[in-house]
Amino acid sequence: MLRSLFLFDMTFWLYLAALGLYVGYVLAKRPGMQLAAAGHPGFGSEESPWATQIGQVATIVTIFGWVVNTLALGTRAFERMQLSGTFAPWSNQFEAMAYVSWAIILGYVLLEFRYRIKAIGAFVVGIGFIAMGAASLLPYRYQTAEPLVPALNSYWIYIHVSVTLTSYAAFAMAGGLGLMYLVKERSERRGSQSSFVAAFPDLETIDELGYKAIMVGFPLLAFGIILGAMWANYAWGGYWSWDPKETWSLIVWLIYGAYIHARMTHGWEGHRAAVYAVFGFLMVIFCFWGVNFLLSGLHAYA
Repeated sequence: MLRSLFLFDMTFWLYLAALGLYVGYVLAKRPGMQLAAAGHPGFGSEESPWATQIGQVATIVTIFGWVVNTLALGTRAFERMQLSGTFAPWSNQFEAMAYVSWAIILGYVLLEFRYRIKAIGAFVVGIGFIAMGAASLLPYRYQTAEPLVPALNSYWIYIHVSVTLTSYAAFAMAGGLGLMYLVKERSERRGSQSSFVAAFPDLETIDELGYKAIMVGFPLLAFGIILGAMWANYAWGGYWSWDPKETWSLIVWLIYGAYIHARMTHGWEGHRAAVYAVFGFLMVIFCFWGVNFLLSGLHAYA
């Protein structure tokens, strides 16, 4: 048990270091971005050697943190197998938060390798770090691997929970990108864009990446809800009981469904889309965190 907790602690500090390095990377681009913001051609698209080095270290630390996060989840899976015969390392709130953090960082690393935009790490890696930090704030009794209740000790926990949590991670990425969009947009509207904000990608790129993250999370959440209904029927004899967690999962899915509908049919892009992405992520937080502690129901053991 202590082995996995040690690895989870390491993950927390590595993600904190990665976040600091990404912020440092953006700050290191300030001289060139100041000239770009002033209208000087040729500046802003190239990084200084110092910024490049910080960015490379940030990526390495992020990947190393993700590997340690993976080892932590793997170690916890082994501990759970010895305890309950079920190896899913997302069987309580602490483990679920650690898994969401793992999925957020994985999504960011794939995004960075695909688009070569490191400045996004200052926001998205930050959310992964906050998720890991929130897990570490839980009382010790919530961080340990207790025996599972009978309803959870099922093969359904492997697919339903992992799919649903992965959708939350995608929405978290979209929320971070939405916040990044709003910060940059506000700076541009004021006409005195700081050099720090000028290092961000252009608004169109941020908006598009946020939309793609939601398009990943939306079908995953739908699949997760369907799997949850099937599991509920297997465990409790009914597909739907209007349990608070079930209800809020459906609400979150409808919120993002409305976003996609508005974007496709009414051209919701830019500011409105960013605000909606942040709002949607706040609803995800309540569904994932608030429901477990504020509302009683069949998922109270989570």
